[in-house]
Amino acid sequence: MNDLKPASRSLTLRGAAAMALAYALSRLGLDVDGGAQPAIEALLDLVFALGAMGVGVGRARAAGPL
Repeated sequence: MNDLKPASRSLTLRGAAAMALAYALSRLGLDVDGGAQPAIEALLDLVFALGAMGVGVGRARAAGPL
C-alpha cells in the first residue's frame, strides 16, 4: 500500500525544474545573431510560464502539504 510515486513523476518538481532551467538560460544572456533572439527569449518565457502552471497544478493535485 505504498501510494508514493517517484520524484521524477512529480508535476510540481518537473514544473520547478523547467522554471529553474528557463531562468538560468535567460540569465546566461546567450547572444544569437540575426532575428532569432526575440524568438529564443519568447520560448524561455513560455517554458517559465508553463513551469509555473505545472507547479500550480501539481500542488493542487497533491494530497498533502509542501
